[in-house]
Amino acid sequence: MTPEQRKQIDEEGYVIIENAIEPIGLERVREAYERIRAHTAQKWHDDVKNGTAKGGYGHGPNAHTMSRVDEQDEVFLDLSANPKVMPLVKDIIGQAQSMSVTAHCHHAGTKAHTNWHRDWPAWTHHQWIIKAKIFYFLDDQTEDMGCFSIVPGTHTLPDGPPKDQYRDDTLETMPNMKKITGKAGDAILWNVLMWHTGTANISTKDRRIIIGSYQPFWAKKWVSRTPPPLVVNWADTPQKRELQGIHAVDGRASWDRLDVPYLPEHAEMVKLKKF
Repeated sequence: MTPEQRKQIDEEGYVIIENAIEPIGLERVREAYERIRAHTAQKWHDDVKNGTAKGGYGHGPNAHTMSRVDEQDEVFLDLSANPKVMPLVKDIIGQAQSMSVTAHCHHAGTKAHTNWHRDWPAWTHHQWIIKAKIFYFLDDQTEDMGCFSIVPGTHTLPDGPPKDQYRDDTLETMPNMKKITGKAGDAILWNVLMWHTGTANISTKDRRIIIGSYQPFWAKKWVSRTPPPLVVNWADTPQKRELQGIHAVDGRASWDRLDVPYLPEHAEMVKLKKF
């Protein structure tokens, strides 16, 4: 990060990255997004109709969330390793791991799909951010599109936002709120402790974004689930294996997945590890 970027993310909790999708290709990402949206649209409609729509990021009548898209199309694995973004991520997280990639659509003419919140309690580390997210904008983001909104600096507070004071009809009366706008291809990298929400989309356009999240390698991404073949085959270098939470380049061998064979060059690294 530049000194200015580091200062901003430390003090305000976020940084804007212009033209962030460029190394991967905006149209390539859009095409993959639409393929998955078309494939999941009927189930989303049925779940909304039946009242069974469940999931994060407000999945339901006002938003269609497509989870684990990085397990469905390699473009999202490429995006998780975006060379324009990863140096910044590593600056704030260290030995970074991509935890998930999610596609999200906040439909035109719909209400806010979430209230003010932070993603988890004020868990902090003296050196690293324990979890950060990046939102990639697939379209120009305007204030009337239900854009991502934040309260800069609140990542430093011990508590989350008041649960009942600023919600529903009073959602946008939150003091010091900032609506994040930008051009298609831009992104915001932010600390998940910062208070945030998404406002009503009163425009005539769907708000399409890709959500990536990152944590240190020692966080257990796969738990008891074996990484799927698409992810394993894509991760054809030790660095990619580390990014996907499979095998660590540095650190303990005990952190590594034993249900995925090491790459030959990675096996040599493991021999040098003490435990």
